[in-house]
Amino acid sequence: MTATKKKNKRKQKKERSSTYGFLFYSVALFVWALYDFVLNDKTGWQMPILLIGLAIYLWSKVFYHQQLVKQLAETKNSFKKT
Repeated sequence: MTATKKKNKRKQKKERSSTYGFLFYSVALFVWALYDFVLNDKTGWQMPILLIGLAIYLWSKVFYHQQLVKQLAETKNSFKKT
């Protein structure tokens, strides 16, 4: 297996594990906020933490995806020049 294939596999595993971690974090906070809402008729700090975490996670996904698109475009351009 080449170094780039190993690097890509490692990157995919890292991305998958971060997604699973974020899903657990989201579900746990949502259930806690829902439980707190049923008991106290207010969500407390759980919902803002959940929404801020969601915004940060999605922003980072979009940012890294844009970087990947730029890298691929640069790679294509470098192949066309040669």
